[in-house]
Amino acid sequence: MVFSLKVVAIIGHKKSGKTRLAAMLIKSLRDMGYKVASAKHVHHADFSIDQVGKDSWIHGEAGANPNIIISPREVAVIWRDRSIDSIDELLKLVGGADFLILEGFYNLVRQYKEVLKVVLVKNKEDLDNLRGDILATFEEIDCSEILRLPQQFSKVLKNILSFKGR
Repeated sequence: MVFSLKVVAIIGHKKSGKTRLAAMLIKSLRDMGYKVASAKHVHHADFSIDQVGKDSWIHGEAGANPNIIISPREVAVIWRDRSIDSIDELLKLVGGADFLILEGFYNLVRQYKEVLKVVLVKNKEDLDNLRGDILATFEEIDCSEILRLPQQFSKVLKNILSFKGR
């Protein structure tokens, strides 16, 4: 499979720094002139972006699907009872981007060799159950295979920019 953009998945356990690294990458890539899209996986089954009682929520409860919310600064599209089950479905939502930064989505991306996987570890034991192309940490871990963040962020960025798939 060939993607029209670079897909980078940041994976790791809770509180490993995934959001922090995603923000660093997005900002750096944007500063370099790239168009960057992102997607965040939420594990909570009862999570909703909509707010109970708001007009948009009432539209959704009445059966609107999708439910589109437009303000002067943002557009949100909410599909009820729908999930994204493949990278192809996700890519259809981000046309025109040069990069797609994924936070989480390990089960979705692990079989794709075209997706660069950055694994954030909190300790050496995390290496036993997470696999990826780049190993990094915000913690004090003594291991030459693991890039220290933020100190070695430029190496992470360089590896991402040069990634061609496996």
